[in-house]
Formats: sequence, C-alpha cells, structure tokens
Amino acid sequence: MKASELSEEGRMALRAQHRAARKLRAEHRRLGLPIIVWKNGKVVEEQP
Repeated sequence: MKASELSEEGRMALRAQHRAARKLRAEHRRLGLPIIVWKNGKVVEEQP
C-alpha cells in the first residue's frame, strides 16, 4: 500500500515509524552496536 493511499492517521503513524527507525539507527551507530535486520529471508546483524 502506498503512503498516498493511507488515511491521515496512517500517514502520521508511518512518519512516526520512520522517525523512530532513524533515531534507533543513529543510537546504535553512536554506541557501536549491531542493527538486527531481515535480509534475504534471514535475520542478520549489520554493523552500523
């Protein structure tokens, strides 16, 4: 589903999710911790 097809509340939730993910990546980068991601059907750790 595209962001343009979402309700206003859905778009707000999507923006909040993106903002939280950005903050999490920045914090992990600052602390030198790996980020857990789903890649090619597997859960993997990626270094920031």
